[in-house]
Amino acid sequence: MEVFDFQDEELAAAIIQCQISDGLELFETLKGKGKMPEGQLSDAQVAIQLYTEDLKRNAAIVSDRQMTRSIAHACQTDGEVLIEVLSQEQGAASDREAACRLGGVAAHATVDPWTVGSEFLNDEMLDKMKALYVSVPVESPEIDDEQAVADCEESESSSWAALRKPKSGSSVRCTACQDNFRFYDAARAPCGHEYCRDCLRDLFRASMTDDSLFPPKCCRQTIPAGLVRLFLTGDLFRQYEAKKIEYETPDRTYCSNGLCSTFIQAENIANEKATCLACKRVTCTMCKAEAHTGDCPADTTLQLLLDTAHENGWQRCHACRRLVELDMGCNHITCFCGAQFCYICARPWKNCQCEQWNEDRLLARANQVVAREPVRVNPVAQRARVAAVTHNLRTRHNCDHERWNYVRGQHRCEECYDTLPSYIFECQQCNVQACNRCRRNRL
Repeated sequence: MEVFDFQDEELAAAIIQCQISDGLELFETLKGKGKMPEGQLSDAQVAIQLYTEDLKRNAAIVSDRQMTRSIAHACQTDGEVLIEVLSQEQGAASDREAACRLGGVAAHATVDPWTVGSEFLNDEMLDKMKALYVSVPVESPEIDDEQAVADCEESESSSWAALRKPKSGSSVRCTACQDNFRFYDAARAPCGHEYCRDCLRDLFRASMTDDSLFPPKCCRQTIPAGLVRLFLTGDLFRQYEAKKIEYETPDRTYCSNGLCSTFIQAENIANEKATCLACKRVTCTMCKAEAHTGDCPADTTLQLLLDTAHENGWQRCHACRRLVELDMGCNHITCFCGAQFCYICARPWKNCQCEQWNEDRLLARANQVVAREPVRVNPVAQRARVAAVTHNLRTRHNCDHERWNYVRGQHRCEECYDTLPSYIFECQQCNVQACNRCRRNRL
């Protein structure tokens, strides 16, 4: 019988200690027997020695489990007191950070990368931690895998998903990969959808390389890192927190060394000069070029780019200053950074009197949507379909992407441009086609 089959750790620990004592006694007994050279052990002694070491490792595991159960019991019985103490510590840390800022001293983060925030230590999180680190619960039968993805996606709304509360021991379906997992191996987003460890980590990694996915979201609700900290690795969490500082900086400065291009935090900037800790290059925060004396020289490269944008009618996002080109659709632009603005005047959306669409771009989009369908033999029916889609885009251009159709066949996602071999989702209102990840995490 395995030592981990015991429910009573004290009994298991006592049995193991007796076995260790018997092993050590037998080892000493064998010392006086045989004619082995000094310093060498017989085969029997080696076997007993290995067996005893294995028992000691089991004893350490049982001891760790006893400690884990004790901690879990303390969290359950004294949870409110522990949360209050942690809240006081966090308040003191916040006061220290404010004092450092007022005093001009760099304040370094003191939060351990493995901790779970007190605001997320609810009963469900404790159940998952208990299942992972104390004892695995008896699981209920798996969810029927034969249910089609289309039926699952079309029948379940965000409001229903939010009401779904998997019980301890049950299985849940990952929203991204559609595989089934044990309840403690999946993280629940604020909207109620579940993500397995791999898909959740993929989402966080993608958010660090794609501004449009930052911060990680599901159903347009941000997934706090503290809420899913239990399912992220320490390195990934630290990288995410560092990237969060970068993305939340309004006017970012990167190292002017093209071989480095490291983001430079505000604490390393003084007198409009940013010092890169990686290569020690100093960058001017005004022109983003190598530090210099006197006024900033004219950035001829940027000026040429802006001249080209002006000639082609491109606009710049008012928030992140990216250049945006619109070739079809309405004038409502949603930038990668999340800002929404008018393509005509570049002002924030619904803060101007500009036309909301250009007829030529709207017609181009309608033709693109109609081209997805099988070729129509009747030209009259083809023109009627284009007219219907154009009217729909004109009257329903402010889309909330709430209702989707499951479309079979190979398609390309219009958001991430990945090609899906067997299906795609199409918004019933604006006809945008997106993969499951993009419709949940990006739109």
